[in-house]
Amino acid sequence: MGRIFVAGAAGNIGSALVDALEDKAGVVAGVHSPDKASGLAAKGVEARVCDFADKDSMTAAMAGCDRLFLVLPFAEKLARYGRNAVDAAGEAGIEYIVRSSGYGASSDAHWRLGREHGMADQFVEDSGIPFTVLRPNSFMQNFTGHLASMVRAGAISLPEEDYAVSYIDARDIAACAARLLLDGQGHEGNFYALTGPEKLTLHQVAETIASAAGIEVAYVPVEEEAYIEALDASGVPEWNRNMLVSLSRVVKLGMLGNVTQAVEYLTGTRARAFEAFAAENAGAWK
Repeated sequence: MGRIFVAGAAGNIGSALVDALEDKAGVVAGVHSPDKASGLAAKGVEARVCDFADKDSMTAAMAGCDRLFLVLPFAEKLARYGRNAVDAAGEAGIEYIVRSSGYGASSDAHWRLGREHGMADQFVEDSGIPFTVLRPNSFMQNFTGHLASMVRAGAISLPEEDYAVSYIDARDIAACAARLLLDGQGHEGNFYALTGPEKLTLHQVAETIASAAGIEVAYVPVEEEAYIEALDASGVPEWNRNMLVSLSRVVKLGMLGNVTQAVEYLTGTRARAFEAFAAENAGAWK
């Protein structure tokens, strides 16, 4: 058995996957910058610099690997990057792809990010390479990442009203991917919608964080226009801004509140609850 190429190895899912595969399989970590490659190399992980915009660099980075974990950057050319990665996989001799997509992704989804992910999924499906697609819901890590400053300021200000989302811990996505990459038999051609064990409104998220971190924080609903202005003021690129706004609209359609048991089905372990995540990461909000 050859090695596993982990694309996006410095991201939330990719870094957790590298950890999950430690001592279980040979791993090559694909990263975008030499600094990130050096950081992984210092931990004993073979890392190769590659660029989703450059198919040849992706092909070279995958050399000697027979399995691919593919997660794409949240960027304007997401679908094109997916095509490059899939074409590179074919040229590099990849024999199995585990793709981490987006919840509700479809090439005919009515919101653009869903379509972009859906097109990338279609490239994987049409490649002729055996595959499994994971479609995870919104990450719990968003609250320790780009939303952490809102939490620390005491107000989670998003235009999502009282609609619920079944947030998932990125480590559970990685655990599912690891399980498949180590033995995907019987899962080829399948699509799995991944969620956490419960759906939560932002009011409930704020209450859970406040209790875990011992801070004052609340959900403060805002109009979409105010949210757009805040994103602009923060320097968020136009494409990213449009995608974030569209995701809030999808939340308000009630499309992200479904709860599945796919994590437990694939890993044998129940998905992590947000309460446990908040307790573990309380320091991020102080």
